[in-house]
Amino acid sequence: MLLIPEHHKNKYGIKLLGAVQISGESFFVYKNKDGEISLRTGQEEKIQKNILKNMIKLNPRILRLLSKYRIKPNINTRTLKELTGGHMNDTCKIAMGIYSLLASNLKSGIDEKSIKEASMLHDLGKVLIPSKVLNKPAKLSVKERKIMNIHSTISYELLKTQDINTDTLDLVKYHHQNLKHSGYPKLRSAEHISDIGVQIISTADKYSALREARVYRRKLSRIESLLILYKEVLEGKIHKDVYRALFDYVQKYDKAA
Repeated sequence: MLLIPEHHKNKYGIKLLGAVQISGESFFVYKNKDGEISLRTGQEEKIQKNILKNMIKLNPRILRLLSKYRIKPNINTRTLKELTGGHMNDTCKIAMGIYSLLASNLKSGIDEKSIKEASMLHDLGKVLIPSKVLNKPAKLSVKERKIMNIHSTISYELLKTQDINTDTLDLVKYHHQNLKHSGYPKLRSAEHISDIGVQIISTADKYSALREARVYRRKLSRIESLLILYKEVLEGKIHKDVYRALFDYVQKYDKAA
């Protein structure tokens, strides 16, 4: 992918095409109204804020969703920087590791490109979750948990305004679902998702989160994180083969304590 400088005058004509990872760093892939392709990171706050504002304008459902929970549409660019520089980048590495170690029959019908993009874009909606909820150093209240849980739907609604494929959008929206379909957002009867695809993103996301220090807890070790996820295998929430692929990935590549 060629990195082409993009003119600021085109910032409102920019469309997000997806995301790529180059030398371990994540980039958003954009196309401007002149058809030029460029790569940008979450560190370019002013440009990213304008792009996100435009996404909100393009989809009235986003403001209605925020209004339902009395959330002001304030874009937290600091959250975007932290996510792109850490969690979303890490989730992508783990998700692609899991994918590469799965048996061929389990990977059939799963689009590798969609796994890569969804793992890098899955938490984009957190830029609209209030910091006092996102970074609360204590257990969330019932109301706060409901607010936190809409981040995956917000991610979906933001990305729906862009040139993102349907498989990627579905993986983003349902990355907090599980094999028992007891996660969120709730699946409607007419909806179908790729259970293994969602499992790859979900399991990678959980492992990455457990391995990070959060304001409300310390960073967990490899063993602690794997044990927590193994409990979900026993509960029927995580596919045993996806867990096995994660375990193999951790043994090979996660060398930190």
